[in-house]
Amino acid sequence: MVKMINASTREIDDPEEAVREILAQLDLEKRRLRNAVGLIACHADYLESGVVKALCEALPFDVAGCTTLGSSVNGEYGMELLSFSVLTSEEERFSTAFSPEISSGGVEAVQALYRSAGTEKAALTLAYAPMHSAMGGPAILEALDRSSGGTPIFGALASYHASSLSNSRVIYNGEAYKDGLALVLIRGNIKPCFFITTIPENKIQKQAAVITKSEGCVVQKVNETTPLEYFDSLGLLSGEKLSSGKIMPLIVKYNDGTEAVARGIYSLTPEGYMICGGEMPEQATFAVGTLDYNGVIETAESTVARTLEAVPKDEGSLLMFPCFSRGMVLGPNADDELRKVVSLAGGKPYHLCYAGGEICPVSNDEGAFLNRFHNFTFTICAL
Repeated sequence: MVKMINASTREIDDPEEAVREILAQLDLEKRRLRNAVGLIACHADYLESGVVKALCEALPFDVAGCTTLGSSVNGEYGMELLSFSVLTSEEERFSTAFSPEISSGGVEAVQALYRSAGTEKAALTLAYAPMHSAMGGPAILEALDRSSGGTPIFGALASYHASSLSNSRVIYNGEAYKDGLALVLIRGNIKPCFFITTIPENKIQKQAAVITKSEGCVVQKVNETTPLEYFDSLGLLSGEKLSSGKIMPLIVKYNDGTEAVARGIYSLTPEGYMICGGEMPEQATFAVGTLDYNGVIETAESTVARTLEAVPKDEGSLLMFPCFSRGMVLGPNADDELRKVVSLAGGKPYHLCYAGGEICPVSNDEGAFLNRFHNFTFTICAL
């Protein structure tokens, strides 16, 4: 069984004091089991002040994670919090792999990186991927999925504490990387469960469209017309731009027996094509949704509640990766989603980190897991 030990600090300026505070909370001499790995989520200032580097140097195991809009552990939450978790076990084993520049090597580099973590099949892979990579999150996931043979992958793209994500970083053993990819492979007898919520059903338009021509994340035809023309017919354009692109999820059904996924619209091209935050396969259907304050809080509550109902009260721990865009929707009330999670979690160990994009498996009609990339979504992995 994998146990989670949590700690946090708000001491940004004094590395020595921050390390002392976290180590005291972890109490590793008494609580650490035979095998261990660390997960970190923090405001970027902890990198600049040297806190992250000092903490990782003080620990006897690998640490992976990322910068984030906000995080939470043990009832503590906020944008300026450093959240740290140790996954530890007597039986389950942890291995890590890291590349500082994943996009330069492409798919082959991702596959080689995964193989470097060992040949024994993993029960679960945790992935921290770059937000601004030439490959893009969906392409990285596809390469990982092929390399793993379909092993469940749960992960996050790095995010940041401001609307521009250009300064987001992946963290590995105390250093930060703009184009890095960090993996944690868990091997042993664990059976992770996954819980996903996009937006409330009443916030999704009933009218669905068919993707009739696409390539990867680029949609060229919708109902045999350009996406630009389609959105214009719905009255969603301002000039030739979407009037609410940042908070207008597309709820996509692959029509293969799996749950729907949410996609963000990154841009419309001069040709009228639509570039999305994930794969948009031909013959899939999508409906336009809206995400507002009430929708964010409602879906956070429902996702955590469903998880806690399914996971025995005194067993397991939770990894939570809600989308960065949800925090942006909350605006000046950015901590409200975190506060809602804290009010529901009780004594259950958890680690929450806002993601620039979410990686979480979905299940099909036969109960098999298929790895998928998400936007706007609240994702949970129960260990």
